[in-house]
Amino acid sequence: MMENKQILIAQNDSSEQNGINELIYALQQYNLVYNYNFLYFSNKFLDPQTQKINYKHPDGWIYNDNGDGAQISLDDESCRIVTSYDKNSTMTFKQALHEFPRWKSVLIGKTVTAKVHLSLLQNELPVNLSVTLSDGITRSSKYFQEAGDFIVELYLDINATAEKLYIEIQSTSISTVIKITKVYANLGTIAIETLPCIVNGFIGERKQYISTEIPPATELSLCEESVELLDSYSRLNSVLNNKFGTGKNGNSLLPDMRGYFSRAWDNDSTTDPDAANRTALGKGNVSGDHVGTVEEDQYKQHDHQLKFNINGQVIGGTSAPSTIINITSGSKTEKSGGAETRGKNISELYTIKWS
Repeated sequence: MMENKQILIAQNDSSEQNGINELIYALQQYNLVYNYNFLYFSNKFLDPQTQKINYKHPDGWIYNDNGDGAQISLDDESCRIVTSYDKNSTMTFKQALHEFPRWKSVLIGKTVTAKVHLSLLQNELPVNLSVTLSDGITRSSKYFQEAGDFIVELYLDINATAEKLYIEIQSTSISTVIKITKVYANLGTIAIETLPCIVNGFIGERKQYISTEIPPATELSLCEESVELLDSYSRLNSVLNNKFGTGKNGNSLLPDMRGYFSRAWDNDSTTDPDAANRTALGKGNVSGDHVGTVEEDQYKQHDHQLKFNINGQVIGGTSAPSTIINITSGSKTEKSGGAETRGKNISELYTIKWS
């Protein structure tokens, strides 16, 4: 009996140690989900007609529901989604988790655990919702057909031939209210909410460099001809949201900032007296007093004093004297200066953060 008891204790100690090791491993990882608690809504705006904030989609997330009555907003610190009342429309809310440099060396062959905190509000109509963690080859899903508050936990062993990793909430329910409080995921068998994000900073953040012409791996150059984002930059695409134009594949164009100075947004201060006349950059769709618009170079209206008088006369022999200056004709100062008006400046590389 004593021998069996010792063996049982050893087994318990081993199991407990494995749990501690798994926790320690998870604590050393990063949260793969950007904007996991929906703090960032770069595309929100105040609707001038309703005087209400339209949040659109949160940064980093891809939201789609083409049916009538579909809504997405921020409510009680949750991302609030109302599915459309079109029975043929599917709501998807998704984020690609693999969008960082050399992601395959980090994720392939590893276990990823994710947790989703959500609520499904009571609805007389049937509920049909799924939460999925997938690498495009294998998937881990859970399904819900009733209202309630849920913490969904998903585990996935990343396939050796995986080309992506994403987490998705999908619903075919009609007029269903879904509140998503937070979504987080990391390597290991324990999902931990408090881990730092693998994205160090803010996607869409502009940076500048004085000593290099090559952007870091997590940033894209803004000092090149405007190009369309690839599909693998979906989180940055959600932030840009086609402000600077849309490419042939439907993704956002990067702004071309070559040769431009930066200026703080006027925001109705009238410090920029021509703010209302600002124009879109490149193929963009935003003009007026808004971030991302441009002004062409000009100089402030002014005049120059010409120091002369018309009192001197030219003696015309037997004819009457004539004045030196013909005051009925215009005159100009001699040209000076160069091709533009500018202050002293240093050329720098501008970039935008994508991961």
